[in-house]
Amino acid sequence: MASTVSGSTAFTIQADPDTGTFKRRFEDVSTFFFDSENGKILGKSFQQWLLGALFYIAFYCCIIAVMLACGAVVYQTLNWNMPRLTSQDSILQLNPSLGFRPLPDSSTTLIRFIKGDKRDYSILQDNLEAYLLFYENQNQVTDTGVMVDCKTYDKRRPRLEWDKACRFALQDLGKICIKQQNFGMKDGKPCVLLKLNRVFDWHPENYQNESEVPSEIKDTYLPYYVHLKCFGVTPADEDNMGRIEYYPAGGFHFKYFPFRNQQGYRSPLVFVRFASPSLHILIMVECKAYARNIRQNSVERAGTVRFEVLVD
Repeated sequence: MASTVSGSTAFTIQADPDTGTFKRRFEDVSTFFFDSENGKILGKSFQQWLLGALFYIAFYCCIIAVMLACGAVVYQTLNWNMPRLTSQDSILQLNPSLGFRPLPDSSTTLIRFIKGDKRDYSILQDNLEAYLLFYENQNQVTDTGVMVDCKTYDKRRPRLEWDKACRFALQDLGKICIKQQNFGMKDGKPCVLLKLNRVFDWHPENYQNESEVPSEIKDTYLPYYVHLKCFGVTPADEDNMGRIEYYPAGGFHFKYFPFRNQQGYRSPLVFVRFASPSLHILIMVECKAYARNIRQNSVERAGTVRFEVLVD
């Protein structure tokens, strides 16, 4: 019992021995989870739980139905043979970049091997062989068997043939950078395979006059080719890189464009051969593609590719 005095008046407060005790609190919590007297669980009756469950089931069913309806509308507007955004509206903005092989490890751009050691460069050779396997004649097929033999074209293909794939002839890559020669790695003269990445409905353009042709390719420029040129990133790399050979010499011919998701389409290829690289020195290489409508930017990797070569 406790008492207080205020002035001349006295107050007496009787304490409730059950208030705040552990037993009382435990009973309150137990009653909240299951009240047997009122038939409630977590403060709600069975009817309230049932109505709540039915509401949420109906609510989420409506959301799913709306999402499916929106998806069906979008699905009907898609064209599975071409992207919805093309030209300058696309993320690539009709500017192709370059890719290279061998690339057995996508985490590095270094091509390193020991000259004449087959066990060392076999992984690089196997990577090239596996990629070129898709270009074998028996693998360049379609369901209908319709592909265009482009050997006779020295300019663009007729527009009527653009919806058919143009067969790429591996013979155009020459007789030096081949499997039987270990792609040059046995002799320390490696061959690197370059390709233009696909951009839907992109058409390479010729330079309109001689003054437009970049000085780097003036001596080798041929119309109806996307030209290719490789450089050392630094003057030291340029010296250590040595002589460069290209197969085919002109680059990527216009007859293989445009890419329109044709069945059986294969991107054109060019082999770059390092005929006399310095040994035991890391060489940083940048290759560029040239056409009137190719924008080159080394930082964005637009129209270019970089890799390193180290021959031990």
